[in-house]
Amino acid sequence: MDTPIQTEIDNEPLVDETSVKYLGRWNRLVSTTNWEKGRIICQWREDMISADAPPDDYTDQAWSHRAGSVSPQHVGRLRRVFQRFGETFDQYAGLYWSHFQAAMDWPDAEMWLEGAVQSGWAVSQMRHQRWEAMGAPADKTPLPEDVIEAEQDEDVEPAGDEYKPDDIPPETISGSLGEIRDDADADERPPCDDEHSAEPFRPFEDLPALPPDLADAFEAMKLAILQQKLSGWREISLPEVLSVLDSLKQLAQNV
Repeated sequence: MDTPIQTEIDNEPLVDETSVKYLGRWNRLVSTTNWEKGRIICQWREDMISADAPPDDYTDQAWSHRAGSVSPQHVGRLRRVFQRFGETFDQYAGLYWSHFQAAMDWPDAEMWLEGAVQSGWAVSQMRHQRWEAMGAPADKTPLPEDVIEAEQDEDVEPAGDEYKPDDIPPETISGSLGEIRDDADADERPPCDDEHSAEPFRPFEDLPALPPDLADAFEAMKLAILQQKLSGWREISLPEVLSVLDSLKQLAQNV
């Protein structure tokens, strides 16, 4: 007779297979919800700034107090992820909000997000790939708790009666994304508009479709260059890599 533990082990493949499609639907729902929440927070802040409201009135803490069902820390995450990727996230098909949250502070985020799209990496795989490319430093080991997909922000005891979501009229959460600033430097950071926003680094955006053999070689070379770059060009210098790429260019032009 099978023990309860043995029965549980035997059922694991069936449970995983049955659950995976529902987990995918759940994660897509969480992702969509987080992007919309980030958009609302950013638009609210813009309208508060346009109305010359005091900076303390549009901090992450202020929105948390008004909404009453989300922590200031998660408000900050939602806001910063939308500030960084709100205009481009839909260009990375198949990625969840948590991919972008994990890459939010990476200077080369777009490269690794594109790698996640091309290679089908989960969040943990994307983080591990980048960590290995950096030389696997012990002090930067990816930890699961560093990535937060969502917080339990429903069914939470609301904040005090002095602030309610209904106090914010609908027109205060409309308009384009404007000035988005961290609480700590609310007076120093310039507006997040077209004039001041950094242009995303997407060198492969306009490339033509490649045949399978070239596509595979291109992906392998791209990831190899990333690994060398993040390791500080320890095994080969940047000029040497550029020389190799130039020789391929000459090969294509002269064969």
